[in-house]
Amino acid sequence: MCSARSQRASPPVPVRAAQYIRMSTDHQEYSPVFQREAIAAYAVAHHIRIVGEYEDAGISGLTLRERPALIQLLLDVDNPKRKFSTVLVYDVSRWGRFQDVDEAAFYEYACRRAGVNVIYVAEPFENDGSPATSVLKALKRAMAAEFSREMSRKVFLGLCLNAERGFHTGGPPGYGLRRVLLDADRHIRHFLERYEYKSVHTDRVIVAPAPGGEAALVRKIFEWYATQPVSAAAIARRLNEFGICNGAGRPWQSQNILNILRNEAYIGTNVYSRTTSKLANPWERVPERDWIRVPDAFEPVVDKRIFTAVQHRMQRARRRLTRDEITDGLHKVIQRAGKLSQAILRHYRSAPSVEQVMQEFGSLNEAYKVIGYIPNLDPARSENRSIARHMEKQVTDIVIEVLRSRGHQVRYEKHTDTICIDGTLRMKLVIRSPWLIGGQLLYWVARWPDCFPVDFLVYGRIARASTDLLDFHIFPRGSLVPGAYTVIHRHGQAQFKAYQHPDLTHLLDIAESVPLETLVSTAPRGRVS
Repeated sequence: MCSARSQRASPPVPVRAAQYIRMSTDHQEYSPVFQREAIAAYAVAHHIRIVGEYEDAGISGLTLRERPALIQLLLDVDNPKRKFSTVLVYDVSRWGRFQDVDEAAFYEYACRRAGVNVIYVAEPFENDGSPATSVLKALKRAMAAEFSREMSRKVFLGLCLNAERGFHTGGPPGYGLRRVLLDADRHIRHFLERYEYKSVHTDRVIVAPAPGGEAALVRKIFEWYATQPVSAAAIARRLNEFGICNGAGRPWQSQNILNILRNEAYIGTNVYSRTTSKLANPWERVPERDWIRVPDAFEPVVDKRIFTAVQHRMQRARRRLTRDEITDGLHKVIQRAGKLSQAILRHYRSAPSVEQVMQEFGSLNEAYKVIGYIPNLDPARSENRSIARHMEKQVTDIVIEVLRSRGHQVRYEKHTDTICIDGTLRMKLVIRSPWLIGGQLLYWVARWPDCFPVDFLVYGRIARASTDLLDFHIFPRGSLVPGAYTVIHRHGQAQFKAYQHPDLTHLLDIAESVPLETLVSTAPRGRVS
């Protein structure tokens, strides 16, 4: 006869569960501590044992890609060796405020499909799959999405109001400008350093000229561009030659100069809402008529007349001239200067730019033929340059096709004639025919680009008045002096044999996910293995 103690039922085995916690910046009642306490109380009341935790702290619930904890949870759910059979979540909105309400439903379904139950501990309904529960969850998901939309609208309106009142609304202020922290009475507190932000809700931020020589350098940049026949690339080279670095401590690039020349903050105008990316959507440019502009919001750095002159010049440079306008402009330059060349075109600000002529005709040599101008140059040299450009395009197209066939993502940037591989490796490919010394001795020269960064310069040699490729030189960054012409082959002797290759097989090997730093640092001086 069994005793009463042996007949007593053993306690049930607790359900093993993982808890998912997410806190954004919307309400304090959704703090991680509050969610843990609510989930712990529910677990105790329902005989559940929490064996794991996944937390996304301070992260928006609009998208999945920036929520590593939820991604890991979904991966672990599909793992047969997982140690839990239930997921505890505070409420439906913690699962996500996805703008597509079906997305949140899909992730919950992914858990149930793998045999993992999802429980919302603060909701007034049981997540039992009944029709009433499904309707309530769909309503909750729609409310969560609408809350995000409404919050986004309110935040945007608040930022627009601050911009209209002359306050800085975020983003880097620009070279030569500094952010200044103001209190609620608009009294200056102090300058804000980089990555330093206000901590008091009632404080505001404005923009003011930076102390020191940065503001004076900005005025000089505007003066150069407005009064001299120089381009943004030429200004960048000039500053680099002076040993002056940009705001990030790096050499100047032409794009840095253009960003300064376009920035209305230098005349004291506060501009906001030029781009938009609401609710995790892709960035889009807002039409200029919808921008918020507040003149005289900040202390100006540059005189408005100089700024206007710069904008007019940039607008003329951006306008696409017709073929007839370009030819008329070339004829006028010949009438004034008596001759035509790249240097003369760059000297006359009213003349078509070299870039516009080459875009329209393909080369200056072809433009000369169209207008009937015979340059005071060796005609064979001009013809050789035309052949080299044609070969350059052919080889570039072949390289891009081969790289893409090998699974690489390749982008050709036409404005710099560079090839970007997998978003990490950037190279420039050129084909050149030789120069002559005394009309007989051949030599080839290379020039490392100094207006834009590249990792490799691929230099192909062709014979004079021929399309036969002789060899290639693959130069890594640091092997040639930027902006200087370097002789690489003279009197039949290669000056850089370590970089010389019969074809581009070595280039294809470099593109196969080899870290550039490792490649350069481990190569002996004068060689790339």
